[in-house]
Amino acid sequence: MSNEVSKKFSDKDLFKLSFRWTLFRSLVWNYEKMQAAGYLVVVAPTLDKLYKDDENARLHAYEVESQFFNCETNLANIIFGMDVAVQEELGEAGLDMVQAVKTSLMGPFSGIGDTLFSSVIAVIFGSIAVTTGLEGNYVGTIIWFAWLVFMPFVLRPWLCKLGYQQGLKLTTTLSDQLSKLTKAGSILGITVIGSMIATMVKVNFGTINLMGIEFNLQTQLLDAIMPKIGSALAGVICYWFLGKFGMKSGRLIFAVMVVSILLSYFGILVV
Repeated sequence: MSNEVSKKFSDKDLFKLSFRWTLFRSLVWNYEKMQAAGYLVVVAPTLDKLYKDDENARLHAYEVESQFFNCETNLANIIFGMDVAVQEELGEAGLDMVQAVKTSLMGPFSGIGDTLFSSVIAVIFGSIAVTTGLEGNYVGTIIWFAWLVFMPFVLRPWLCKLGYQQGLKLTTTLSDQLSKLTKAGSILGITVIGSMIATMVKVNFGTINLMGIEFNLQTQLLDAIMPKIGSALAGVICYWFLGKFGMKSGRLIFAVMVVSILLSYFGILVV
């Protein structure tokens, strides 16, 4: 798509479009069409502007934009921008292309976005907030809050503008960069989770009696093999149990509490 086409939408218009998504993305959410109603509400003012002189085209656009949609909150803004760019250039004739863009991108963008924003960045900011909070310092919490404000007011509008300016070229020019960024982010996220387990999960084994000799299992054996090995084993076991035997995160937390109390009662674990 050419970037020389006269643009009808200003940065302010795109900001409003993006912010409406922040407010209404889960409007009338359901299992049949998921975010479709929210998507339609978000783009409705745009459609009214594009097809103000053609009622039939506007109704057709409303019908197309109300189809199934489900995408990660941040990267969905790129799709909005591309949607507007396509319809601005091609009009009603571009609606089939718009639907194809939404269908083809919402899956990959969700995979990338969920990994990057939910599994990596959220873990990083959350771990900083928790770690500093335990030390009586709330700077980490303030930083996390600043990130939560940054997303709807800066990041999402910028992504929407990017999609609008670049149009369909993003499907090729951005794919490699996003793939590399996601891979790097995944590695960073795993590293952060590993460090959180080592520093915040406390598993200390107690003293056992072997043939009348007191033997500290933690300091005299396990620490010699690998410091924090108990924390690592706890993390591995919990991860393995998730999704098995009907185990959900809430049930797992309760199970860990029960097991910890029992092992502490029998002296196997100590504080």
